[in-house]
Amino acid sequence: MSDLPAEEIVEIVTGFLLNSPPGEFMEVVTDVRGLLKDETLLNSSAPATFRAYNTDQYLEVTAPGGSHKVLITADGEVNNGEYLDPRGNQVISFDHIRQEVTGSRGISGELDHDVEPFRSAFDNVAQAYCTEHYQNGACTVYGKKEGGQYVITICLASYKFNPQNYWNGRWRSQWTCKFSSGGGNVNLSGHVRVNVHYYEDGNVQLTTDTPKQLSVAGGSGAQAVATASINAIKKAEQEYHNKLETSYNTLSDTTFKALRRILPITRTKIDWPRIQNYKMDLGKQG
Repeated sequence: MSDLPAEEIVEIVTGFLLNSPPGEFMEVVTDVRGLLKDETLLNSSAPATFRAYNTDQYLEVTAPGGSHKVLITADGEVNNGEYLDPRGNQVISFDHIRQEVTGSRGISGELDHDVEPFRSAFDNVAQAYCTEHYQNGACTVYGKKEGGQYVITICLASYKFNPQNYWNGRWRSQWTCKFSSGGGNVNLSGHVRVNVHYYEDGNVQLTTDTPKQLSVAGGSGAQAVATASINAIKKAEQEYHNKLETSYNTLSDTTFKALRRILPITRTKIDWPRIQNYKMDLGKQG
């Protein structure tokens, strides 16, 4: 790698880091440092790379005051290092290199007061859904106006890290809900992403990014629109989870079995108990 131009090395290194499995980013950083002859190449690109990885992974942090969790997402980015916490009515400062909250300030014009009743209703219903169905989960909900419509963005994430048993995983989903100011039909577009890494005696990753398009009758009023939308999201995510589980069962019963012979070439099962009784005296072989 040392013979490559510096720009190409930075591009390769950045690719490694951005594709780090969930919960293993700092380990990959350490490994990459060991491969580089000149660490300053990594240092120069680290701030942008760390920021891109952290926001893409929906890192979960505790809001100042400790009352709830907040996701660090691109949808909530106010400035580089500042992220909306609408539920806490604040903007938090986040250090991407150390991956920790460093402070906060009050919200100053970042929330649209016309949209806020709807955003707040979505937040309450989404938090209840997250608490019920997401282990180690967190949810952050944003709201704005766009093209004459109200736009609510719901970010959900859940993780399970078990490095002692050589596996880690994270679920992320983002849903954008668009509707008129009076409610009515809601158009939802979503992405459900799952990343699981299993690395005991091997290196296997599951990476999915599944788009979803839905439309529901939201009714009138913030609570009705929020409830109908979250119920539709719940149904879509449950169906996706079921399909994912079915796919794994199918892989185990069909695809994985097809990768190996059920019987050896002789078409006869090996008699392992009998083989245990065989002895070979190599010293008597001519």
